[in-house]
Amino acid sequence: MDTTLYPKITTRIKEVLHSLNDGTIGSSTSEAGQGPFQSKETKQLPLVGTVKLHGTHADILIYPNDDAIVLQSRNCLNISTQADNHGFAAAMKHKLNNLVRLRDRYYAHYKELNPDSQIDPNRALIIAGEWIGENIQKGVALVHLSKRLVIISANINGQWLPDEDYADIHDEEADIYNISRAGFYHAVLDPSNVSKTKQELEKLAENVAVSCPFTATFGIVGEGEGIVWKIKSYCDNPRMWFKTKGGKFKPTYTPTPRKGPSTDDILAEKRSMAVRSAGAWCSERRLEQGWGYLRERRLSQDIKNIGVFLKWITEDILAEEKWDIDQHEIDKKLLRAEITRIARSWYLK
Repeated sequence: MDTTLYPKITTRIKEVLHSLNDGTIGSSTSEAGQGPFQSKETKQLPLVGTVKLHGTHADILIYPNDDAIVLQSRNCLNISTQADNHGFAAAMKHKLNNLVRLRDRYYAHYKELNPDSQIDPNRALIIAGEWIGENIQKGVALVHLSKRLVIISANINGQWLPDEDYADIHDEEADIYNISRAGFYHAVLDPSNVSKTKQELEKLAENVAVSCPFTATFGIVGEGEGIVWKIKSYCDNPRMWFKTKGGKFKPTYTPTPRKGPSTDDILAEKRSMAVRSAGAWCSERRLEQGWGYLRERRLSQDIKNIGVFLKWITEDILAEEKWDIDQHEIDKKLLRAEITRIARSWYLK
């Protein structure tokens, strides 16, 4: 059975189109030297977006037959009041009946929309959410709210559901909200002009970064993060999801490598690319996420666990930046060494 942990979401539109084309990139600088990325997909693709919230990820798994409930974080398959994540498990402990009722609402609506489908008794409903509010993150408007859960997606029978179809499922009296409260964004991905699409989506993300639409519904004005986009006809496939961030959350990409270094310069260029890439990807925010990972796993943040921290940072970068690593043919051994150097120094400080 597939993992129940929430999928990582790319920041690269080209990576999504690559997946859509079943692994065929087409003409690219890395393959043919004939100009920028060209997608085989030519039709315009409608997108639906929701506000990306800067909290800590929190999932609720509820099984169909025995009402069993399992709580997850981004990295842990099971959290509890003894090994909690910012008080999420402690809060949910008092809302078990509310959660079961939410499950029943999801199942009832699913059967209305899919009358010929059966609920798999061996698969839990996954309510994927963001646990937000005071003392969870910093530098965003969400810190002015009390702690609460915001549903960002749901999964039945191992398939992610279209967010708009289940937008009215929430329990706000129990501090369980739906991301639909902030509204939906609609745009179009034009494979023939990825740069234009990117510019238009980033403009929307910058607006969110300036003023978070979710907190605005509570009368609070302040900074947000960005938008999560899904290709509307492929909402069930996380490989068709991507995110655009604005303001201080906007990701840093590696610089385009020089073309055609001489034989004598190849090693120097590889080292240079590794240094530049690690410098861009070992951002303060990512390093803080690694620090938080230790807390989430109930590990002491001291010299004893520096190896765990370095492993998480390295693997996170190799996974999330795989597209650029492959496209620019960045030497992974050199990259790992440079990541370790930067991350070790930060951790010790």
